[in-house]
Amino acid sequence: MLKNYIFDLGGVLLDIRMQNAYDRFVALGLPAAELKEGGDVFKLMEDYQLGWVTTEDFCKQVADKCSQGTTPTDIEVAWNSICLGVAERKLNALRQLQNTEGVATVSLLSNTNALHWECSCKNWFCANGNKLEDFFDKIFLSQDLHLQKPDPEIFKTAIRELGASSAETIFLDDSAVNTAAAAACGLKTLTVTPDVDWVKELGI
Repeated sequence: MLKNYIFDLGGVLLDIRMQNAYDRFVALGLPAAELKEGGDVFKLMEDYQLGWVTTEDFCKQVADKCSQGTTPTDIEVAWNSICLGVAERKLNALRQLQNTEGVATVSLLSNTNALHWECSCKNWFCANGNKLEDFFDKIFLSQDLHLQKPDPEIFKTAIRELGASSAETIFLDDSAVNTAAAAACGLKTLTVTPDVDWVKELGI
């Protein structure tokens, strides 16, 4: 029986479009090569997601690689353009799951960074009278743990801190690589693709 539910953020709860930020960065004068693997900004984004770089440093360093006159605020706006929204039906499903008999925990586990997390909280999870605890018992973020999926240690950390059984836990992610890593740690998984509605799949 499933007692614990762990959700990814982007692509599962939060609708995202990474290309939005890339297009805006290039429009601000950032060389496109910087966004590809091996580019300085690509590495900077990885470090920011892992919590090794502050928001201030991230925005300043990217701005410095753009056209003259680009400000850190310009970078923040461009970066947050990735975040499109969290559907109300998903928020309602999380609330319902929280109140379902037999469910022990509902948690979030995400490779994310401070700006995207703050944006998600401000506009959806903590907006219109919402509180984080309405949706999640525990939150595991790469920026806080200095770990990111598909590293098995991030799943082991979540299970350990929840005091949960892997066999009674399901992890939902939009990446098959990440769900495979979770499955290798003994968790049940659901890969959320555009044609997979997790609300219906979970019967909520």
